[in-house]
Amino acid sequence: MSVQVDQEQHEQQVLKCNTLFEEGKLAFAKKEFEASVNKLGEACQLLDQVNGVLAPENGDAYFLYGKALLQLAIQQNTVLGLSAQESASEVEAQQEEAKRKETKVKNPLLQLSDVPEFVSEEDKEEVEEDNEQDEEGEGDGETNNAEEDFEAAWDILDVARVIFEKSEDNETRLKLADVHLCLGDISLETEKFNEALADYEKAIEIKERLLKNDNRELAEAHYKYALALEFSTEKSDQAIPELQKVIDVLNKRLEALEKAKNSNDEGKGKEKATETDESVVKEISEIRELIPDMKLKIEELSTRQATEKEAAELLKAVLNRNQSTEKVKEISASTPVNDLTSLVKRKAVQKADEGANGAEKKQRLN
Repeated sequence: MSVQVDQEQHEQQVLKCNTLFEEGKLAFAKKEFEASVNKLGEACQLLDQVNGVLAPENGDAYFLYGKALLQLAIQQNTVLGLSAQESASEVEAQQEEAKRKETKVKNPLLQLSDVPEFVSEEDKEEVEEDNEQDEEGEGDGETNNAEEDFEAAWDILDVARVIFEKSEDNETRLKLADVHLCLGDISLETEKFNEALADYEKAIEIKERLLKNDNRELAEAHYKYALALEFSTEKSDQAIPELQKVIDVLNKRLEALEKAKNSNDEGKGKEKATETDESVVKEISEIRELIPDMKLKIEELSTRQATEKEAAELLKAVLNRNQSTEKVKEISASTPVNDLTSLVKRKAVQKADEGANGAEKKQRLN
């Protein structure tokens, strides 16, 4: 009897896990990331109880949970989120108003422009320091919240990475590549560009081995890698070749799509285009817009890198010139000054003697 009860409880838990996962998945598709995080977080907790920690069956839920956390962090802490963009001005106005009221409570002298003429300069400086400290405190709080959001996403995605690494089938390996892409995205968002490189490299390595060379997933991976390279401290010169790889993949994809479209047109004659044909035409249009964008980015990046290189060489030349000048000054300062008085006197006496001898010779000739 107890075995039957346990079995029923297990089935109920599995059903609840599946329901939570599907609800979280649907919320993610609707870009309702906060709701998605709540559903998927609960689903992962139950899955650990049902299947055990780090069970292969838990991988998809942890991966989607990590992606939801990442998107929520982006939405709340950067301008990349659509809802953040829409409400940015309103939020900024509210923050400014709250800051103004808070400062009024702390100190009636709100800003230097509001300070009466009879207030001493010392009091004005004190007011300014108080305001700066308040602003710095608020800025630190926002930074800490952002870091915590991205750290939470990283931790969950890292669990998904560990789970997927246990499997060798191609489908799971591609999921592992996507996990590395998301981990790279977190490093990119938090401006840890050198750390992002390793994850993007692993993702590209897996995708190049398992996908066709015209797959747009490869183009996306190369593009993200190029962004990390562009801002890295050691490999920024590799960004342009990586962007060229994006164009190569897109050109191959465009060629394949146009070939498929022409084949469909020949087979159907004057029949109406199917839904598949419409999607092909749409993708062709998208790629034709993307390729010029990539070429423009290469051109802009090339110009910027050339300018930066020229500026660096100019700065190096100036520094070398300054160092040379300093060395000359050091040598001049360290060289002892010789007393030339005796030498000058000797030369004067010598010239006088030579003059006398010349006069004697002239007299003799006469």
